[in-house]
Amino acid sequence: MPIARDPRPVEQIGLGIFAKTAALSPVKTRLAASLGKAEAEQFYQLSVLAIEQLALALPKAIRPHWAIAEADGLDQPQWQKLPRFWTGDGDLGARLHQVYTKLRQSHGAAMLMGTDSPQLTPSLLEEAQKHLVQDPNAIVLGPCSDGGFYLFAGGVDIPQSCWTSVTYSESTTRQQLVGQLRQLDLEIHYLPEQQDVDVAADLVELRESLAAEASLLSAQKQLLDWLSRTATAP
Repeated sequence: MPIARDPRPVEQIGLGIFAKTAALSPVKTRLAASLGKAEAEQFYQLSVLAIEQLALALPKAIRPHWAIAEADGLDQPQWQKLPRFWTGDGDLGARLHQVYTKLRQSHGAAMLMGTDSPQLTPSLLEEAQKHLVQDPNAIVLGPCSDGGFYLFAGGVDIPQSCWTSVTYSESTTRQQLVGQLRQLDLEIHYLPEQQDVDVAADLVELRESLAAEASLLSAQKQLLDWLSRTATAP
């Protein structure tokens, strides 16, 4: 069933960056299975730092926030450079809905991402913003090479059932989400495909991607140095 369109132009986008506090929750568990817990946590912290620098480099029209998985993680020192809030309870679909709705209410349009793609650039997020400015009633989706998505942005209300009907962390996750959006009669703009990092084999591709980038943030350079020591071809 088509949803009601919002007649207002998109002037500001609230960005919610989903993150976990390593001291309170397991992080990068699939990566830890092969690299070990310490190395996986180090990669996670370097990725968080890269995403934080990305957020701080964005234009004022995109307002970044940490969307923290744990209510008692909000006071942790690493989250203090950006506004932050708790994602709320529930599975991933419920939390995506809660964060998207919260940002829509406070900013008009919402953008969601995680910390699994530390190679992302400010220009890529600005491209998503431009799509929404040009077409406020569309959805912008950043596809991952594993069948998921690294970014979601929109300026219209989306029912919770659209989020919770999707099975996440599957090769068909994006396909399922797109199917739900099509039922709402929403047009979708796609960003360039990117990778996210789930397992050790993904680190080699990430290293090559960062090495090919002409202009890296300082935290991305730090991550590339770590990858050059850690990520080896199978």
